[in-house]
Parts: sequence; C-alpha cells; structure tokens
Amino acid sequence: MAGNSFTHAVPVSVDGRDFGHFSDHITVWIDQYIGVQNTYANLKTKFNNNIQVLQSNNEAEAEIDDDTMICANPDMLKELAEEVYCLKYFSTVEDGLDYINNHPEKKIFFISSGTIGKIIVPEIANLPQIQGIYIFCGNISHQVIWAGDYVDKITAMFEHQDNLLERLTQDIAKYVESKGDQYKTDGDNVEARNCYSWSKKLLVRRKMLGDCSLERLIANITEKIEKLQSSAECRD
Repeated sequence: MAGNSFTHAVPVSVDGRDFGHFSDHITVWIDQYIGVQNTYANLKTKFNNNIQVLQSNNEAEAEIDDDTMICANPDMLKELAEEVYCLKYFSTVEDGLDYINNHPEKKIFFISSGTIGKIIVPEIANLPQIQGIYIFCGNISHQVIWAGDYVDKITAMFEHQDNLLERLTQDIAKYVESKGDQYKTDGDNVEARNCYSWSKKLLVRRKMLGDCSLERLIANITEKIEKLQSSAECRD
C-alpha cells in the first residue's frame, strides 16, 4: 500500500455498483517512523487486514459480503482497496495535512503519535471531515498537558497498538452502519446492504480481537441485513 501516494483512484462501476463511493471514510496515520514507506510491514498489514472492508480474509468473511460485491470483479476490488477505505500513512505533518486539506470530501479517522499530535491536532480538531482523533504514544502521561486542551476532540489515547486497532475497527464499523442507515432511508438498498455487510464484517473482526460483548451489535446489524434482503425478495 502506498503511504504517501496522492493519486486518485477512479472507482470502477459494475452494473451501476460504485463500490468506491458507497462510503466516504479513510484512515490517515502520521508518524515519523511508521509513516516511512517499507517500514513496520507487519503492523501495517495487520491494520489493513482489519479495517479494509473491500477484502475478505477468510471464507467466513466472504459469506458476510452482499451478493452484489461477491459477483464483482475481484481484481477491480483489489485495485480499489489500495485507494479507498484504507490506511494512508505519512511521515511528516506537512504531507499528512496536505492530504487532509486536499480531501475535504473524506470522513477521516486520524491517528498520530503524541509528538506529532501536539502539532497537528490544533490544526485539524475543528475540521468537519475529522471523524475521530486517536493518539498512539509510548506514554500517555507525557501528553496530557497539551491533550487536555482538546479533551472534547480527541477520541482516545493508546499506548498499545492492539487497543488502538480494536477501537478504530469498532468506530469505523459504527460509521459504515450509519451510512447504511442513510442509504436505507433514501431507498438505496444495494448501497445499504453493502454498508451493513461491511459493518458486520468489521464487528466480527473486532470480536476476534477479544471482545465478546459485541454479540448484540452483530445481531442488530444482521437483522438490518435480513430485513433488506426480505424486502428485496418481496419486490422481486
């Protein structure tokens, strides 16, 4: 995955299904070490495998996908996954801020180190496109002075990568579900079913990270999917 790429993917439409535009979220991570290309490969793979909704990591996940996505060209989905719903890594504040400012249409889940967060959070905290701010640092106590001024803007602070990944996965799932709700209200059922299926896939991944309390949330999203499928069958 290219971290500092500024290219724009043109979402491929298959029979009117524009998977690249069903949601508008992306994750931006600025870290002077993690953001360097060809570094921390295992960590980046782990995060990408957990939050990328366009891929299925096993057969059980594939069964969650909506039929419209199952029938899509897998090569197209793989190519698309490099640009949408993914993690964009940057090693400098300047590059990361340029990306954020140049993509006002994106809802951004933002991650940074504490040192970089001290610099950039004041710049982005009030941007309407920022969906969440997560600080990943070695010692939270060293960041509390500056972070205290943004306690209502910072979603959470973490010292361990697994805790960050768990929270990020669940928050993206919640956002994608909300997109599904919007589509359902508008009568766009194909988009709604896909967003609900993506949300469920993320919640199942989150559960596998160790949170068994998600059963109710998974059941709720499953019910939404089944109701949409039933209504589609009735129309057919």
